[in-house]
Amino acid sequence: MADNIDFEALIESRIEMAISAVQDLPQILEEAAENSSVALLDMWWKILIHMYNNLVTPTGTLRFLDEIEFPMVSNQDRPRYSDFIKVAHRWLVSMHCAGVGEQAFANLAQYKPKLTAQVLEVLAPHEREQCEHRCNKRKAVDQVYPGHIKSEAEFWLRKGALMTTTVYETEDSEVADIFHTEEKKVVYVKGLVEAMANMTDIADRANHHQVEAVKAISGSVLEELAWEVYVYAREAQQGRTRVLPWNTNFTWRSYPTFNDRWADIVDCLKECKSAVANLLQATYIQRYTCDPYREHTRKVGQKRNNDTKAAKAAANARDAQQLHEIQGASAVTGPAFPAVANAAEAMSPNVAPAVVPEVSPITSPFATSINENFTTAPPNSPI
Repeated sequence: MADNIDFEALIESRIEMAISAVQDLPQILEEAAENSSVALLDMWWKILIHMYNNLVTPTGTLRFLDEIEFPMVSNQDRPRYSDFIKVAHRWLVSMHCAGVGEQAFANLAQYKPKLTAQVLEVLAPHEREQCEHRCNKRKAVDQVYPGHIKSEAEFWLRKGALMTTTVYETEDSEVADIFHTEEKKVVYVKGLVEAMANMTDIADRANHHQVEAVKAISGSVLEELAWEVYVYAREAQQGRTRVLPWNTNFTWRSYPTFNDRWADIVDCLKECKSAVANLLQATYIQRYTCDPYREHTRKVGQKRNNDTKAAKAAANARDAQQLHEIQGASAVTGPAFPAVANAAEAMSPNVAPAVVPEVSPITSPFATSINENFTTAPPNSPI
């Protein structure tokens, strides 16, 4: 029986179904956002969010469509939404099996009307947009738990909406050179690997620990890093930053062409080995969630060290201040001589002579005669 199966036709039909599953839902939502009624689109999103939250069981297995109930849809209205439910379930299953479910769902946020405005509305002013001098505009805000996010599905949608706020407009001329053949991409990556491995005329000290760390990076890892930098650079040239509006230590600069941006990247990583070493570091969220105990003890230890250094610095400052005050007091007091009104008075015989300190007699090699008023010179003296 197996011999009668047309495997090529079967594979082709599965591919068509997969492509349809990937494309159908975003296209339907996009068209609905542009043309359909608000009530219909609102119900679609309620169904979609509910389905995302109930797609996977607590044990990690996927639910079939008939295992998911939709309490927001009445039996009378079920036929009206039946086709959308099928398309949505097929799309969610496809994205989950491909391992991109969260990011794919977040990308649908652009088709949810007013979501971006609603998300930005609840942020503090300094959290809404990227600004190089934002730190100067911070102020204390209300930190009570607001409860805006009711489920993980809503979290991903809000994150997707926030990502769209850090996309910058670019000119057509700025992105004209971002499309490369695979051979050209390899040329970019190879040049960056050589720049990262360079140890000539670098800005860092030769014995710095980050320089030693870069020397220990294999060519294979440098190649992986270079490809990641290339992909991010291409997106940055298109104005897509992959950051959230409240992220700190970040700015975006426009470049006339991709090659101009790439040249600056190469120069930075060629000269600054500390920048190359930074590419190895995990994010803080990854560090704090993967080994919170280590990060906690590490931070507490750093605080103790900083407190000890601060205490020593304060003690040294106090000692220096006391020494300065003592030296200043000595300079103002001066030697203990009697004060006189003027030079003439100082010459007057009525003025008591200054106290002359006692000086111990000096022992001399020349003997002094008791009976004579002169010193007896030693034998063979020239006198």
